[in-house]
Amino acid sequence: MTYYYYIAADIELPKESLKNVYLDIDESEERIKGFEFPIQLEIYNGIGREREARILLEYLMQQAEKHKTCTFQIANLINSNRVPFKILERRQVQLHKIKSPAELILEEGELLTIRKVNLVY
Repeated sequence: MTYYYYIAADIELPKESLKNVYLDIDESEERIKGFEFPIQLEIYNGIGREREARILLEYLMQQAEKHKTCTFQIANLINSNRVPFKILERRQVQLHKIKSPAELILEEGELLTIRKVNLVY
């Protein structure tokens, strides 16, 4: 059994701009009940350190820059042919309110929805 981070979004997520030495990223067409958007990427062995979470947060912010609004969903799940995927807990946060990359380090079965909203001052 291996932990995976599955990443879904309502915008296209290019895999190429997330390649680096710390994260094992691949494209995914996995279908998991509980996600509102198509799953596009998976991170093998998940995210366990703040350094890895910082890379993911920078990637999400970079992708969101091009859009007025968008939504990402990230879940930490065990990928096993013996255990079905199951979302156990849901949280939501607005992208501009994330104060630390550590907020992206999720418990097993947790799904985090991150929304970029169009801020008007």
